[in-house]
Amino acid sequence: MKDSTRTALLVTVRTLIAAACVALVVVERTTIGWGHLAVMLVALAGLLALLASYNRRFR
Repeated sequence: MKDSTRTALLVTVRTLIAAACVALVVVERTTIGWGHLAVMLVALAGLLALLASYNRRFR
């Protein structure tokens, strides 16, 4: 696999994961309960993991 293809695929996957995490937080914030809070925390942890993996490249 070429580097440019690999990079484009990685950016696409990261974008889709970030969009899914943000959508989960937005959808779950309108409801009240421990279960919904847990889903929001998992989505936020997903966003932080994405940010950490992105920043690892620029150390």
